[in-house]
Amino acid sequence: IGVRFPLALPNSFEKMRFLLLGLGCLGLSLLQAGEQRFWDKQDSSQWTAAQVKQFTTASPWAKQVSALLMSNESNMATSMPRSGGRGRSERGSSNAPTQVTLPKWQAIVRWASAKPMLQVLNAHLPESFQGRYVVSVSGLPIGVDNAELLQQTTLQVKRGETVHPENSYQDPADTSTIYFAFLPSMLDASEGKTAVFGMVAPPYEIKAKFNLSEMKYLGALTL
Repeated sequence: IGVRFPLALPNSFEKMRFLLLGLGCLGLSLLQAGEQRFWDKQDSSQWTAAQVKQFTTASPWAKQVSALLMSNESNMATSMPRSGGRGRSERGSSNAPTQVTLPKWQAIVRWASAKPMLQVLNAHLPESFQGRYVVSVSGLPIGVDNAELLQQTTLQVKRGETVHPENSYQDPADTSTIYFAFLPSMLDASEGKTAVFGMVAPPYEIKAKFNLSEMKYLGALTL
């Protein structure tokens, strides 16, 4: 007597195969996520060079951003011809203004007052920065006026007041980096909120968004 298998059996094997494959992918994703959040399991003194680089460039405390042209600016700057000379009518010669492409630049915005960030960067901030929320911007172009940036820089916790930094400090070892100190009493940085940092350095502006609920070092919110 022959044995007759249910017609649905091959489909059952196929479903099981896809189920196992899906579970394997999920397990791999969870493992990778756990490895990426090493700051929640290891003290910063135990991090590898690769982990330090990731923490300081692409983590909840560090955001790589592109400087954007302000809304009333173009990506082309007009350069007027020098006065004093007669314009020639020959082909290729003209007194018409020329267009110069404005350079683009990248910046890294860091929540620098977080304990692990201070440790891995070995940052030595002024005493007046103690007890403040400190956000730094690295990669600024040469010629940016540090004093003017105080009025052009803001930090806002979601649904809260937009505040300006109390003070700023340019890193003497890296003049492209400026630190901004904000009074914690002016910002309600409770968990589950976001903070948006903004800075205008005409004709550019940069913005970086921090998810405060993700900024946990060894299980505790660290700002």
